Amino acid sequence: MKRRILVIKKDEILKHFQENKRPDIKIIPPEILTEELFNFLKSKGKDVKPEQPLKSYEWIHSRNNEPNNICESTDFIDERLLYIARGPFAISFANEKALQDEHYHKEHWEIYFSEYPMSVEYKFISEQNRKKTTLPQGGAILFGPEVVHKMNLGGLTIIIEVPSASNDKF
Repeated sequence: MKRRILVIKKDEILKHFQENKRPDIKIIPPEILTEELFNFLKSKGKDVKPEQPLKSYEWIHSRNNEPNNICESTDFIDERLLYIARGPFAISFANEKALQDEHYHKEHWEIYFSEYPMSVEYKFISEQNRKKTTLPQGGAILFGPEVVHKMNLGGLTIIIEVPSASNDKF
């Protein structure tokens, strides 16, 4: 599944930690854990779980007896972005007082992370229907190119742009 958006709610991460033995999860690994590697790690006494592709735009935790929902990092590749990068990434910080306008990017991903509440209204550039998502405890939201979005921030937020691209706000 090629992706242009992924929402990761903080409360889903916390639920995952409550319901699973391991206090960590890689939601976007390079690839899904193969059965061969899974069996090898288990034979070495490692506490691993099978993995399965996430089938929605919003990440949900898995229970202890269920495979972890993950997105392979290749799901986010957009070949166009490799040729226009001005650097590997750019980082910004904002808070609830920062003016957030509706915008989109053509040449980079934008990742918002906060432990404060956030909400967003977004749509794919080729669609009319807007969607709304609320992260009451914070979390992360990833927007790919050509996803029109307007954020509402509740506190200190880190914004990461991948790759770094100049003059790419529309």
